[in-house]
Amino acid sequence: MAPRRKLTGAQAELFAAVCHHYINEAESDCNDTPESVPIFSHLSRAQRLKLVADVAIGMLCEDESLPPDTVQHNSTFMAIIQILFTALEIEVDIQDDQGDVGEDLLNYDETDEIGRKRTEEEMEDLKVKNALIEHRAEKNLNKIKKGKDVGEFHVEEKETPHGVEDMLSAANQLNRIYKGGAVSKRERDSIRPLNDDEKYAFRWRRLCDAALQQDTPNNSTFRDAFPLCNVNFDWRCAKCDKWYMALNLLLDTKLMDYGSATDKALITGEVSYKSYADPSQLPRVKSLERNINLLMKVYASSWDPKLLAIDQRRIYAICSNELYAGHYHRKWVVGFHEVCVARGINFQEPGKNYQARLDIFRDTKDDLIDGCEYAFGCYEDEDLERVHRNWRPKEEGPKELGFEQRTCSGPGKPDRFSNGVPSFRFCWETENLQSCSRCKAVLYCGRECQVADWKRGHKNVCARLAKERKDKEKISQMAKED
Repeated sequence: MAPRRKLTGAQAELFAAVCHHYINEAESDCNDTPESVPIFSHLSRAQRLKLVADVAIGMLCEDESLPPDTVQHNSTFMAIIQILFTALEIEVDIQDDQGDVGEDLLNYDETDEIGRKRTEEEMEDLKVKNALIEHRAEKNLNKIKKGKDVGEFHVEEKETPHGVEDMLSAANQLNRIYKGGAVSKRERDSIRPLNDDEKYAFRWRRLCDAALQQDTPNNSTFRDAFPLCNVNFDWRCAKCDKWYMALNLLLDTKLMDYGSATDKALITGEVSYKSYADPSQLPRVKSLERNINLLMKVYASSWDPKLLAIDQRRIYAICSNELYAGHYHRKWVVGFHEVCVARGINFQEPGKNYQARLDIFRDTKDDLIDGCEYAFGCYEDEDLERVHRNWRPKEEGPKELGFEQRTCSGPGKPDRFSNGVPSFRFCWETENLQSCSRCKAVLYCGRECQVADWKRGHKNVCARLAKERKDKEKISQMAKED
């Protein structure tokens, strides 16, 4: 499993922008650990930044090798795609909140169906399923803790890549983004000029649109009948699902060369209660834990606090077209920029010169090493000991991967700020919980919550929970459902 080719042009510019964006996301612990890529997301942020730098160099710099075909580098590539999706979603949400920035330009698909609200019966059934899944997940976790052998992780290769349901789903997705034909050049040319606020408000969508337009039959190494230059939307589209479908085709389906089904399944897919409730997923959970612990241990032994920001600098040097830095890195940024100018490299011109900029970084990094012991965004006079304490990588991952502590099933309680009305629908207590004496499937922090939940509706489902909680096969099937 590895990327088939380098990225160039608008696709390279998009990828570089996401990698550059990750410098600040990781430093602020914000949207930097996508749950769908657990190996990447459970590593320390210093290690994640190193991997992002490695992948950026492999995908953008023409004289370098493609990123290594390892589980950590392939996980990083998939994580970068997910981080792009999050950036797109935030951009659309912010524009919805602002309302007046480029509102006349937005293009909504009026044929979309609004999701139907669940009925009370459906909500009750969902609560029952979740309670059964959580109960069975905890049972299986305890067995793992006691050393039960869950077997080796392996996914059988399918002779037929896609079943009927997969093919129908793919057809529906393609119809969603191609039906009606491409946006015409005439329509694109008729769009009014953007002011600076609007350029920023549409930044990620304009980058993504340009990357999709580059995917023509002549430019794609993946020859197929669906060039992405023909999608039925452009940068004005406010529907995130369309962007997800098209970008998955561009950066995953057309770009990634998947090895075994086992490798692919190991890298992508969230770990949650459902993973533990489904016995067939337990080998994957254990394999993930082993991989994460090994990667963390190896990296922690080599981490040098004096070079804390070296990978942030690497990413910045290759991917940024902005002149900025925290207090301790200004001298480096100025020195790097001066060498770029001396060698005829336009630092602020996006989409070009990745290899030349990497070469300059390598030539100058030792001469401009001052300040590298601080994170890239550190302000003046920050406590260095505290910085290192926050960045120091751990030697092992979480003991219970993806398993959040169970909470009381009772309704929310009033607090001193809520005027006697519960602030939340659920009680979030996690300590000293006791199970319902009849069904054994739900937990309570005390009699008050148990009585309140009984009146709220537990009395209607307690007998069902008691009957179904031992049906391991049925619960396993529930956990497999989306």
